[in-house]
Amino acid sequence: MSERELSPTEALFNIMSTLHTLGLSAVTRYTAPSKLVATAELFDGNNNLIESGAGKGPDSLIGALAESIEHFGTFQSLADSPIRCRSDKIATQKAVTEDGIFTSLPHTEKLIECFRLTSLNNDEALFAPCALLCPETTQSIHEDPNSALHFLSRYSSNSGIAFGCTENEALLHGTHEAIERHILSLFYMTVCGLGPAIELYIPSTALLETALRNNPSALASASGLRVAVIKDVLSVYFAVAFPKEGPGPHHLSPIGSGCSLEIQTAIQRAVTEQFQSEDLYDDAEEFIDRKTFDLLSQSKSLKHLIDFTPITKATLPIIDTPVHTDSATVSTQLETLQNSLSNTGMKIFHRTIARFSSNSIITQTYIPGLERFNIIRSGRLVVPQYVLRR
Repeated sequence: MSERELSPTEALFNIMSTLHTLGLSAVTRYTAPSKLVATAELFDGNNNLIESGAGKGPDSLIGALAESIEHFGTFQSLADSPIRCRSDKIATQKAVTEDGIFTSLPHTEKLIECFRLTSLNNDEALFAPCALLCPETTQSIHEDPNSALHFLSRYSSNSGIAFGCTENEALLHGTHEAIERHILSLFYMTVCGLGPAIELYIPSTALLETALRNNPSALASASGLRVAVIKDVLSVYFAVAFPKEGPGPHHLSPIGSGCSLEIQTAIQRAVTEQFQSEDLYDDAEEFIDRKTFDLLSQSKSLKHLIDFTPITKATLPIIDTPVHTDSATVSTQLETLQNSLSNTGMKIFHRTIARFSSNSIITQTYIPGLERFNIIRSGRLVVPQYVLRR
């Protein structure tokens, strides 16, 4: 099942055309001979580094270039100007009745900068605080007396932002990312004993080999990982991968996760993202991990997020490749995700961050009610939705 409407060759051509139009050039590299992790750096005409990105999987180079453009569009303030909305109006929108982050906002007339998002069929609007959708807007919040912004900054995340050669591609990838962060949060909550138990599986040898396309190097590296699969949340497959033997030289076990309507794709993303997290580990991440370790190690329940020992030691059932796998277009996959969310009372909202051409667009997806507990592993003290909704 493809999540792209264009072939890799066409996608690469469109990406390079976009860079040319923007007056940017790219320097790319693979981090290992397996070519499963790549990086891209964008430079302007004066050879100044503008943005960078990373990619994983068989098309890692395309992913790295796409992410670098995604970062360019996100961080260069190319989107529409924010709208100022009253805090009480934001907190009482129809779409956010089950989103504790929104409903926890103070019911005051204090104005908060927001982005306007719309549902997929454009029948409903959502005004979401900029501080929640874009962490870079929170940099000066410590100087702002607005307590609502301080609260929002704890849950702030760029998740749901994606580049696509078509709008449907961008929306599908952004939606997958938002759902992935939600299920990763549920996984973390299960590890900590803060939520209901979730059925976990490990992929069969044949399934793992298929997911990694029988790449000898990838399979050798994956042999040292615990790969766990969740298949019963929002009709998608979710996978997570981390070292069986704990953090090793790191403060926290480097982790990768992935989400897709296709199980092989979810596993491939999780494993190759784990490779990426190790290959690109730098001083900045080491600094954050050290602070996070200090936070997590002080809590009896949260300390399990350091190395996931309860999962590495557990005996899990094996999951194999499904007998029947249906092929679906990108638009059909997007519709499937929306239908699955609708069954739980949720809806996809989105905004366009940048549109460079008809074949180059960046969108952001937000789905009210999804968990953001995954942020806790970045050292931020956050709580699950059920606590916020009390």
